[in-house]
Amino acid sequence: MGAWLAVSAVVRHVVDAISPASGAHAEAARQRVAGAGLAILERLAMALAAAQHTPRPTVARRTALIVAGDHGVGDPGISLGADHPTIAGLRQLDDGSAALCLIARATTLPLVLVDAGIREPSLAPAVVVRLGRAPSHDLVHEDAMTVVDATLGLEAGIALVVALDRPALLVLGALGVGSEVSAAALVGAVTGVALADSGDPLAALASARGAARATAGALELLAAFGGPETAVLAGVILAAASLNIPVVLDDYATGAAALVAARFAPHAAGYLIAAHGGSHVHSRILAALGLSPVFEVGLGHGEGTGAAMIVPMLDQVVALVAGDQKG
Repeated sequence: MGAWLAVSAVVRHVVDAISPASGAHAEAARQRVAGAGLAILERLAMALAAAQHTPRPTVARRTALIVAGDHGVGDPGISLGADHPTIAGLRQLDDGSAALCLIARATTLPLVLVDAGIREPSLAPAVVVRLGRAPSHDLVHEDAMTVVDATLGLEAGIALVVALDRPALLVLGALGVGSEVSAAALVGAVTGVALADSGDPLAALASARGAARATAGALELLAAFGGPETAVLAGVILAAASLNIPVVLDDYATGAAALVAARFAPHAAGYLIAAHGGSHVHSRILAALGLSPVFEVGLGHGEGTGAAMIVPMLDQVVALVAGDQKG
């Protein structure tokens, strides 16, 4: 109860506004596409209809949010300048050379790039929306963030969704060094079971530290093991769920934010669509959330490419539900 009392009024209001996704609307949408004989389209129709609380969902107004944030646990200890992986990734998204940009152009998917707290902010492209304060601390040795910073990140994510003026669909991606270690820690914290078979000793250690604090509240776990992009993305997911907006997850960084969001509000999981199986860490995240990916294989590296790849399938589902399919 003490941890919940520490949650800001803004976050509490959004959490309280999240209702269960609609099973009745999901079934109505499923029946409309059942004639196609494709189970995956039925699943997607159900996911969209349940989240939007309508038997005829739409994805016409959609946006991809790519949120960048670096973690102290992955800090190289020196300035890498323009060669920093997060900066390089943001620049490729800005100049259109990234794979995600090709898919976004083909699917009419606007991209919004967000700095939640990166290591070299002065080198980020001018189009980046600057919401961040700083990278996180090294979660292996201390809490990654203060509760205040975690709360500010959550509120920034909520404000971002409000500023987008109720899109019909959000597609998420993330950039940032150290995010897989952070995700492993949050998996341990949420499930209470450490990732002994991760193949990465540092991720295994972080996961064990997370498991040792499994009884903590959502805000405490976010501050202890998340990163700045985790906080912003978790706020995005909570706000989207409160507004009946379905959210497509990519790999472990977006999945870690979903774990946090579901810790705040379990019903938030009903508004999530898992694009692909991703990494070993991400598969554990999806299992904890009760989600089955559209594709079992990994697609991309979590920056949003894999999530964007299912947008054409969602377009087809909407057409089928509306009865616009060509026979």
